[in-house]
Amino acid sequence: MNIVQIMLHRVTLGMTLAEDVYKGDQLLVTKNTVINNEVMNILRYSSIVSVAVYGKDASRKQTEAELPGDQPTHSEQIRNSESFKEFEKNFNEATESFTCTLNDVARRNEDIDMDELFRSANNIMAGETNTYQLMDILSNIRYFDDSTYAHSLNVALLANIFGRWLHFDDEDLKLLTVAGMLHDIGKVLIPVEIIQKPGRLTKEEFEVIKQHPLKGYQLLKDKNIDERIAQAALLHHEKCDGSGYPLGLKGDKINDLAKLITIVDIYEAMTANRCYHEGICPFAVIRMYEDDGYQRYDPKYLIPFLQGISDTYLHNTVLLNDGRQGEIILTNKAKVSRPGLLVDGEYVDLTVHPELNIVSIL
Repeated sequence: MNIVQIMLHRVTLGMTLAEDVYKGDQLLVTKNTVINNEVMNILRYSSIVSVAVYGKDASRKQTEAELPGDQPTHSEQIRNSESFKEFEKNFNEATESFTCTLNDVARRNEDIDMDELFRSANNIMAGETNTYQLMDILSNIRYFDDSTYAHSLNVALLANIFGRWLHFDDEDLKLLTVAGMLHDIGKVLIPVEIIQKPGRLTKEEFEVIKQHPLKGYQLLKDKNIDERIAQAALLHHEKCDGSGYPLGLKGDKINDLAKLITIVDIYEAMTANRCYHEGICPFAVIRMYEDDGYQRYDPKYLIPFLQGISDTYLHNTVLLNDGRQGEIILTNKAKVSRPGLLVDGEYVDLTVHPELNIVSIL
C-alpha cells in the first residue's frame, strides 16, 4: 500500500498512520492507528508537523486540499464541530443566568455564592480537559456577545485556563475564576448608554467609566467572599508602573490576583469584537504587550500568558500583511509575536523578517 508523508493540516479524519509518531523519545501514536478527533488533537497539541499515512489517494487529497477554498479554515472547523456547538449552548445559558446573578448582587444587594459561580463556569468547560482545545473554542465563541456579562464570563474562562498553565491548585483556580466573573461588576451600575456607546467616549464619559472599579469594590467588600476578589475588582485597571487607575498604585502594592485578572481582562477586551471596535489580531496584541508591557504588567505572569496564547495558535492558518497565508509551525519563546510559518511550502522565520506581521487568524 502506498505511504505518503503529508503536513498535519492536510490530514483528514479516517486516514491511517503508516509509521509510529514520536515527540523526541516519547511514543505518541502507534503505527496503523486510524486518525480520529482524539488522535488529531494529540498530534496537533504535541506540535507534530507531518505524518506518514497509508492510502493511494492520500497524495491526491493533499494536492486537492491546496486548491484555494477547498478546505475550511481551522476556525471554521472549530465552529462546525459538535464540541463547539455544545460549548456555545452552555455558554449562552450560563450568560443568561450570570446576567441575573450580577444584577441581583449589584442592584438588590443579594449574597454571593462562590461555589455556584465556579460551578457555572465549570459547566461550560465540561468535557474539555485540554486547555488549548478550550482556547480554540473560546477564541471563536467570544465573537458572539460583547456585553459586560459575556465579557466577564470570557475573562473568567480565560483566567481559569491561565491558572492551569501556571499549575494552580483547585482552590486557587476557583478564586481566580470567580475573580474574573466579578471583576467588572461595578459596570452594572454605569449607564448602559456609556458602556455600549459605539464611538469615542468624551472626557466626562470616561471619568464615569473610571468609577466602576471603586463601585465594584464597594459592592463586594462586605460580602462573604475572599477579600482578594474585592481587591481584584478595585485594582484590575492598575498598572505596575503606576499609570493605572483609580489609585495609581505601583507593582508591589497590587496583589497577584489583580495582576493576573488585569492581563487577561485587557487581552480579552482587545481581541473581542465590540460595538465600538473590531477585535485585534491576537498576535498584534502580543506585539503590543512585548513593546511596552513588561513595565506595565508583572513579567512573572505576562511571559507565560503570552507564550500560552501563542502556543494555542500552533498549526492555525494566518494572514500576513503582504497578503500571503501561512501555517504557524513553530512558536518563539524569545519573541512570542514572531513565530515560524510555513508559507507556500517554504519556512518563514518572522524574527528575520521585520517587514512581515500576522494581521489575522483564519
